[in-house]
Amino acid sequence: MKVLTVTFLVLFSLTSFGHEYFFGFSELEYNEISQKFECTIISSTHDIELALKQNNIKSGKLVMLSPNSKEFKAVEAYLNTHFKVWTKELVQFKLIGSEVSLSGTTNFYLESEVIDIGTELRITFDLLMNTYQQQQNKVTLKHRNNKYTETFLYTERTQIITLENK
Repeated sequence: MKVLTVTFLVLFSLTSFGHEYFFGFSELEYNEISQKFECTIISSTHDIELALKQNNIKSGKLVMLSPNSKEFKAVEAYLNTHFKVWTKELVQFKLIGSEVSLSGTTNFYLESEVIDIGTELRITFDLLMNTYQQQQNKVTLKHRNNKYTETFLYTERTQIITLENK
């Protein structure tokens, strides 16, 4: 009976790693004092690790990323390839840290250089879409007292947000 119970638990735990949905979230806020974007990207840890591996990016385990390591820089480059913001020009983001949660997600914290925000943003957020065509990503932009939310799909990887003048 113990063998049957252990077998059931092992099989159940293996199936819990697979999922049929893929979501990534980003919260982007323009800090008018520093004139920089502050950004958090949240995604499934094992999906990101798999995508990095498939792209021949040696990141190791995300939980063990050291900010001064070449793996950290490789993850930063990967994120900048799949999350892009343009105002009048392409915004450059620097990965300032990451946090792996017990729920199976990783938060990546990024900050831009000083930038003039302008009145229109073009955002590409195709994180994991080359790995999972079912991937859906969402960006919530906070600017002044307004929130703007856009959804990104495999077929719609870029969206434009026009800022209200307030």
